[in-house]
Amino acid sequence: MPRSRIARPLHVLTWLVPLAAASAGCVGSSAPSDPYALPGAHPPADASPASGVLEGPIPAAGSKQSHFPLVDGASWTYQHTNLVDAPWEEGARVTAATYGGRDAFVLADEEDAKGEQTRSTLVIDGTRVYRTYKETAVGDEVAVTTSYDPAFLRYDEAWREVGTGVTLDDDWTQRCVVASSASNCAPGAMKLGSTSHTYTVLEVAAAITVPAGTFDAVKIQRDNVLDPETKLFWFAAGVGKVREQNPETGAVEELTAYEIP
Repeated sequence: MPRSRIARPLHVLTWLVPLAAASAGCVGSSAPSDPYALPGAHPPADASPASGVLEGPIPAAGSKQSHFPLVDGASWTYQHTNLVDAPWEEGARVTAATYGGRDAFVLADEEDAKGEQTRSTLVIDGTRVYRTYKETAVGDEVAVTTSYDPAFLRYDEAWREVGTGVTLDDDWTQRCVVASSASNCAPGAMKLGSTSHTYTVLEVAAAITVPAGTFDAVKIQRDNVLDPETKLFWFAAGVGKVREQNPETGAVEELTAYEIP
């Protein structure tokens, strides 16, 4: 499977203390008034199970018809289950923003049982949606920030044929803002690292039933190359992620409700 980026030294983990913590206010609110009228958007394509190919025009990445809709005000609710804890629900919502002088979108989830919330900044590049920045907050206070360069791939609308895929490296810089249950670090410390993931298309018309309904989804397997971990994802056109599963731990995340304005 091709590697679309030059491999970098992986798993470099270093704490550098002290360093000034990065400002948490890295996303803005000056996005265009209608950032979802993206050029080239098309209705969801039909799948051809016999050939294992998703047919029809490719929807624009991030558009309302895509497999990862980045629409201001879009929201999803997921039910989490695992082998240990009682089930719980998590909500996520998209807000238009800017990052590094370009249009971006913030995907924020609700606080979990520990009071932690993540706010991921997503950008569109060609057919792909990337995560380029993430804040982890406890209450209203940012505890840790993570910047990605190269960015972390979330979805590629070019995933249209069974067996295709790619291996990508993403370098990250994690900065500790305040000591908290989310940070596990000293304020001002910085941690550097690099990870590598292989993405493989398993199905393009996987019929999946979750509490929110039954969907035809693109099923993706994501493997962490050096820290062995496999995750499975189901993405439906015009909906987004409908299911996520960790086969080893038994953790499952399923869509229970959604709204795409």
